[in-house]
Amino acid sequence: MCRGLLHTVIIFIAGLVVGLLSVRSCNDDLLSGLKAPDELIVVDGWIEQGRQAKVFLTKNSPYFTSIDSTSIRELVLSGAKVTLSDGVNSEVLILRRDMSYFPPFYYQGNTIIGKTGKSYTLTAEYGGKSAEAVTIIPGKVAIDTAYFELLEESDSLGVVKLLFTDPVEEKNYYRIFTKRKGVDDRFIPTVLMAINDQYFSGRQVNYTVSRPPTSYLASEGNDYFETGDTILVKLCTMDEASFGFWSSYQEEVMNAANPFASSMSNLETNVEGEGLGVWSGYGVTIDTVFAR
Repeated sequence: MCRGLLHTVIIFIAGLVVGLLSVRSCNDDLLSGLKAPDELIVVDGWIEQGRQAKVFLTKNSPYFTSIDSTSIRELVLSGAKVTLSDGVNSEVLILRRDMSYFPPFYYQGNTIIGKTGKSYTLTAEYGGKSAEAVTIIPGKVAIDTAYFELLEESDSLGVVKLLFTDPVEEKNYYRIFTKRKGVDDRFIPTVLMAINDQYFSGRQVNYTVSRPPTSYLASEGNDYFETGDTILVKLCTMDEASFGFWSSYQEEVMNAANPFASSMSNLETNVEGEGLGVWSGYGVTIDTVFAR
């Protein structure tokens, strides 16, 4: 039975290349007649309080395009103009090279530093196309405590227990990242990419954090931290639009791993114009956990 059609987008999330669900069909003749999707600007960008903006730009690609390191690099929009505004000041972001990502290119701000409660507008222009998105940096939520807990059956492997208290009478949305000092080049999002306070509004949360994979394209052996690790845990708040993207993206990643699952919905996006993807503002709290 044919499963229906979805447009494709290839988006670079924190340096990871993930092909999202596109066309699912059991009919080769149908596939051969598909029209190529319109070329769009794909945005993966964020700004945190106390830090400059960072933005990855690529273009979309049909799902069945051959993918290798060369073709992936060709998707990067390295000649774009990326402008950031906080409503008073504006700046053009500068293209940076960072080998901890692949492809190793992103646009970074310089003069505008993220502040809690402020709104930020991002505009990306490339090849006569333009995309725009607006986000806000919400107030950060404090981490009550974070500690390492060994697995019952192991003397060296374990998880991080993260406790934080959800603010009362607010709708809140979260992302959680970890980084092993001296091992990981960047903060890596947990497998559960986005959560909201639907089931714990106004209460303390006891959240178990396993070690996330640095890539969804290859297995790394285990999903746990090890004794001796020094782990930075980052708790991020975000707005509803950002949560909408990440929760729908997570659903597609899960469906892609299941040959019996499919989705008839498109990814949510807060990018308007000739683009798609996500532009997020994060309120950030970081704590350090020593795995002992």
